[in-house]
Amino acid sequence: MSFSERLQEVMNEKGYTKYRVAKALNMSATTISNYLNNKTKPDTTKLEVLSHLLGVNRNWLVSGEGEKYRKVVAVDDDSLGVDSVGEDDSIMTRHLVAIVDKQASSLKAKDEQMTMLLATNELLLRKFASLLEKLLEKF
Repeated sequence: MSFSERLQEVMNEKGYTKYRVAKALNMSATTISNYLNNKTKPDTTKLEVLSHLLGVNRNWLVSGEGEKYRKVVAVDDDSLGVDSVGEDDSIMTRHLVAIVDKQASSLKAKDEQMTMLLATNELLLRKFASLLEKLLEKF
């Protein structure tokens, strides 16, 4: 069974649509569709958030190995001071995904800057080599 099949299985068991999962993770439904159609796979952080939302073991979701479900720790809602743990988890999940997306955007921008710097460096080196050859020809 593939990652996409395991993901679909758990979503079916929980009664989650791709739209519900996408909204909970602050992602597009297209991204979830790509996971379900085996076109792409989530990065490590999004995989962790996805497995947490679905209540499954991340290792099982990726490879099919190990226990399917996460171990649940009993927590009293009153001790947390929140009305709904699920609602709090959804807010935290969206916040974490937003942070990961900002980091990914920042890394992409830095990667683009590095690519431009490397291209400029190569151009300068070629010009320098050309100038050095001309200088050596004169002597």
